[in-house]
Amino acid sequence: MTSLPIVYTVRTVSQGGAFPDDAHEQLFELLETGLQLGAEYIDVEITSPRDRIQLLSAHKRASRIIASHHDWSGRLRWTGPEIEDIYTTASNLGDIIKIVGKANVLEENMELRRFVQRKAVEPHAKPFIAINLGIEGQLSRILNPTFSPVTHPSLPVAAAPGQLSFSQIQIGLHLLGQLPRKNFFLFGSPISKSPSPTLHNTGFRVLGLPHHYSLHETSTVDDSVRQIIRSLNFGGASVTIPHKLTIIPELDNLTSAAQLIGAVNTIVPVQQKGGKITLLGDNTDWLGITNAIRAQSRDRLRPDDVGLIIGAGGTSRAAVYALHELGVRVVFIWNRTYSSAQQLASSFPPSFNVKALESLDPLSVSPPAVVIGTIPADALASGNLSLSSTIFSREQGGIVVDMAYRPKITSLLQLAASQKATWLPVYGIDVLLEQGFQQFLSWTGHRPPMQAITHAVHTFYENS
Repeated sequence: MTSLPIVYTVRTVSQGGAFPDDAHEQLFELLETGLQLGAEYIDVEITSPRDRIQLLSAHKRASRIIASHHDWSGRLRWTGPEIEDIYTTASNLGDIIKIVGKANVLEENMELRRFVQRKAVEPHAKPFIAINLGIEGQLSRILNPTFSPVTHPSLPVAAAPGQLSFSQIQIGLHLLGQLPRKNFFLFGSPISKSPSPTLHNTGFRVLGLPHHYSLHETSTVDDSVRQIIRSLNFGGASVTIPHKLTIIPELDNLTSAAQLIGAVNTIVPVQQKGGKITLLGDNTDWLGITNAIRAQSRDRLRPDDVGLIIGAGGTSRAAVYALHELGVRVVFIWNRTYSSAQQLASSFPPSFNVKALESLDPLSVSPPAVVIGTIPADALASGNLSLSSTIFSREQGGIVVDMAYRPKITSLLQLAASQKATWLPVYGIDVLLEQGFQQFLSWTGHRPPMQAITHAVHTFYENS
């Protein structure tokens, strides 16, 4: 199973594949199978019988038709009536147009580029995949903006001559001046041991992106922060304690999640029409909590389940939002200062059903199914806040999350592990990774290479 969209293709001999050119019945039986399987995209060669393509398109349902033409001869030119006829036919038959030629010299990529640019401004223009095969055609692959076929270093050979990896294309775009280097930061204090630079710089390196992520430690949101976030090469920032609230006045807009949570941990530059850059404040902490809980337990939280949050700071607010999104019926807040817990609870709409606790006694009647610790790891160990086994009195056990990631096994997780019932642990480092993945996607528009990042972060974590 994959969450990625699937392109379903049957390529004939004349178009560079192995399927017989004259086996039309079998060809369209296979294409129909692709529709029945729910493939998001069906690649159909425009050299196939037109009436069969139209019939296929008539009952495509949610699938999209890629009307394709491949010329391996090297004789196709991107100027003149032949390419115009091919484009028009593909446009009439498909939702997406795909034309593949073969470059003999570098200049033919410039002809392709001009053809694509001209078609892009025509009325009702459709998405257009246009590439040249061969080493001489690699420039067209780098500049193609739609569904560029890529290879991968793990594959023994490329699927087509001149095919590049995603990383190679990004490097090429940067060298051509189409992908400027951006600088990313973590704002907060103390942050010297943060794994965030390892997280994001690993993602940049694996994907071939030219960007860099570094630490910027300040005790306040000062002029140095203001200068960074308004600079032309600013790509985005993570925000941690103590700036999650004080950074908000420096931003132009907030996402709905950040507004309700009342805290920002992510800054995203957004280019508006006309080129103006505005700064959007977001909160990915709640997504990190939600995704980490879902990854740990396949069992969905039930509507009658209870949640407990330990602490009443900015991260606690994200935890409330996460539990609400997970469908938890009531969320209890337990904090060293009851008034802070009351203030947090009253700041959310009544539908969130957030209640401050003066004591842990109510939990013996309504034991939580999920417990989230949002206080420093040493707060329990130093006695600043005391907990009892009451919070883990649910007979079926549950899920326990500690947002603190040093040490890995905190006092809260140790207490959970000592219970008779099974409490599945969600470690702070796992939440950090999940929220970081969301930041990476927001900043770059690309899915992060999670396996490589996870390995690098755990290695850094264990060695520091």
